[in-house]
Amino acid sequence: MHNATELESLDYKQCLALMRTQAVGRLVFTDHALPAVRPVNFTLRQGEVILRLGRSPWVRRLDRTVVAFEVDEIDQATHAGWSVVVVGKARLLVDIDELVTNSDPLHRSWAPGPRDHTLAIDMEQVTGRRLVAAAS
Repeated sequence: MHNATELESLDYKQCLALMRTQAVGRLVFTDHALPAVRPVNFTLRQGEVILRLGRSPWVRRLDRTVVAFEVDEIDQATHAGWSVVVVGKARLLVDIDELVTNSDPLHRSWAPGPRDHTLAIDMEQVTGRRLVAAAS
């Protein structure tokens, strides 16, 4: 049996509140003219999404490029859930004061290995949608 659902748009504050409930999102970018998606841990800081990333060659190429970042939660049993998409320019943090400010020992990466690069994504566009059970 398929549950009846309705789609609703989320405002900026709702989007941020939902994003804060999750530890992992998806970084979306172009790598050698092809779409690429990487699951990553993240934190939110003053209008930016902050990512601690490893030594992969694509990380440095993201500096000053437009990327997308998506966070969601889906309940397959009820067919309900939500998705938030952030679009903005990424920048590699190199200033020591910014690196210290944006380090967060409570939000460590789940991936093994060193996380030598910190990427900040300016939250220029934030959109969200929620799929909820329809009123009967």
